[in-house]
Amino acid sequence: MKWSKPRIVEIAIGLEINAYACPEVE
Repeated sequence: MKWSKPRIVEIAIGLEINAYACPEVE
């Protein structure tokens, strides 16, 4: 499960960026 932790963090960061970028684009 150690190998999947960085992936989860990467996805979480990606979602966070999307959450901030989406309202900015609109």
